[in-house]
Amino acid sequence: MKVNEYLTAARNAVSFPIEELTNFLYDGTKNTARHRWLRSLIAPEKEPILDTSDTVFLDREQRYVRNMQIIKRLLQIKKQHNLSYEDWLILLILLGEHSPILLHDSLFVGTLEGQMSKEQLDKWLPLAENYRIIGCYVQTEMGHGSNIKKLETTSTYIRESDEFELHSPTLTSMKWWPGSLARTSNYAVVMARLIIDKKDYGIHSFLVQLRGEGHKPLPGIEIGDIGPKLGYNNIDNGFLRFNKVRIPRTNMLMKFSKVSSSGIYSTPPHAKIVYNTLVGGRADIISKAAYYLAAVLTIAIRYSIIRKQGNKFSSQDEFQIIDYQFQQYKLFNGLARSYTFLFTGRFINTLYIENIAKMEKGDVSLMSELHAISSGLKALCAELVCESMEDARRCCGGSGYSSLSGIPQYATYYAQYPTSEGENIILYLQTGRYLLKSFQLVQQGKFTGGIQLSYLMDFDKILYKKFSANVKEEHILHPESQIETLRHRYIYLLSNLSSSLEKSSRIHPNNNNSNNNNNTLKEAEAKSEHMIDIINVSRAYCYFILLLNAHQGLQSVKKEHPSLYPSLRSLIDLFFINVVLSQFGEFLITGYYNSNHIDLLKNLQKGLLKKIRVDAIGLVDAWEFSDNMLNSALGRYDGNVYEEMYKRVKMDPLNLKHDKGIYVGYNEALKDIISGDYLKEIDNSERNNNNFSINKAKL
Repeated sequence: MKVNEYLTAARNAVSFPIEELTNFLYDGTKNTARHRWLRSLIAPEKEPILDTSDTVFLDREQRYVRNMQIIKRLLQIKKQHNLSYEDWLILLILLGEHSPILLHDSLFVGTLEGQMSKEQLDKWLPLAENYRIIGCYVQTEMGHGSNIKKLETTSTYIRESDEFELHSPTLTSMKWWPGSLARTSNYAVVMARLIIDKKDYGIHSFLVQLRGEGHKPLPGIEIGDIGPKLGYNNIDNGFLRFNKVRIPRTNMLMKFSKVSSSGIYSTPPHAKIVYNTLVGGRADIISKAAYYLAAVLTIAIRYSIIRKQGNKFSSQDEFQIIDYQFQQYKLFNGLARSYTFLFTGRFINTLYIENIAKMEKGDVSLMSELHAISSGLKALCAELVCESMEDARRCCGGSGYSSLSGIPQYATYYAQYPTSEGENIILYLQTGRYLLKSFQLVQQGKFTGGIQLSYLMDFDKILYKKFSANVKEEHILHPESQIETLRHRYIYLLSNLSSSLEKSSRIHPNNNNSNNNNNTLKEAEAKSEHMIDIINVSRAYCYFILLLNAHQGLQSVKKEHPSLYPSLRSLIDLFFINVVLSQFGEFLITGYYNSNHIDLLKNLQKGLLKKIRVDAIGLVDAWEFSDNMLNSALGRYDGNVYEEMYKRVKMDPLNLKHDKGIYVGYNEALKDIISGDYLKEIDNSERNNNNFSINKAKL
């Protein structure tokens, strides 16, 4: 394989062993070897059906059929090689082809495992794991998404038959958006209002069969596809409407909440325990943010090394566009974010697993904190990934706009996340409200929260800190100094917000006004008036958590992978500098920095860009994304960009479908436009007093 000379030179200049970074990314040499072996099983040279290079030319129906063919073959590979469930999930991700089956394996099976009793799991889990039943997670309705408490679908207990009756009482109660619902799933976990003897017990989970023999919808079930989307179109997002559909009482997921045959309801240990699937979904988005952003940056950085544009000042040779400072700023900002997300992804996964273990023992003490942290981090990570993907696309110039670059597919796929698994603004507000509540408890000396919010302690001392006007560069970039800077900013904003809310609502911590409902209403109205401020506090807190986890992770890197530390440290330093410079007004307001510091920060930023330029190719190559997964003419490992672009356009059906050089559209209409015959058709219709129309081309 001939490799582009500029890529070869860039790889030779990398300052660290790329193999060591790969082992760090995949958590050890054994896992790296496992990933490589799994990747070899799905190489398109061995498995032509898994070749993704023509998928951009397929329509929705063709993409869905191809996806099902791919999954069928992957399941055969899984069986042939006796792959574990974990290996299977890795295989799906390594292929890079988003599948309805992945939603079954993650959301559906994950909900069964998290919310079913042991007796229920013994019955249903083997069926789900062997794909005898294929399921989806059905929550969002046409009228309500993030506001789960307002979902309208009902599940009423019928004592006489020991059944639940599911019903969609209104048009807006119709389930709308669930992935793999429209064509793939024959079962679903449905979130619905539990009704017993006309009493509403809130939202609970129910296992519902959707399709029967021949995969046909069962009586009382209306189901279909919601149509084309911005991206993600090989996933069959659907709608679902119930007309008094009966299911056995034992199909309610009863690990925590229970309903007896006599209609007696047993409450869960925590009111929000039913939302654990959502928390898991948000944790998954956070943990994969680094991966998907790194894939897009791999394309853009490789192309930026290969692409030349603009003559150098001292010769007729052209610049590699990677050497333009603004190109570096855009791409390396994304690269810094990606590695920052990596550390926080590991943190949130650990916290989520810890919470699951606690819940198994009936301990829900971590639930509220995990919900608050995962909500805000999901929102910020999704926001920043989308922003950096768009930056990467623009850095590829006109070629980035082409689907052949691979970037539009990633960008439109990821564009769902600011609104799926919880709309970002709602999530920021949830995190902000939790921060406010915790801050008030700290002020009252009653705070007993978790580790992450313990950074609120000593808030009054933190607020008086500020940098000297003559501070040195090494002091600004010291890890503890960076952490304190973002901590100071979020606590300052939180303290000001808390004071503003007190003034707006006329409620004080020690107010014993007996009219609690009136006080609560005033407080809610005050929060509504300060919504922007609450969101800003939440974002500031999440930036702090991202940086904190990154520096804590770097300490392990320094001990276990010292050769990687300088390069990864430069990325985290750049992340910090970019946060401060992009939001410098807030740091001025807090008094932590003054206007004299901005030039120093900018100089630090420029120096970091030069450092990262040397290692950029190694920082993306280490992920070892296959060409088949990236599905990009621009991001090939060998750098043969222009040959691949030409090869792929020759595959376009529009270039293949022609009659001796005459392409589709010419005989249908273009011929008449060029010849002027379209005017004759108007004249003829007027002479004959006929209505004139043009027949639509058949699809």
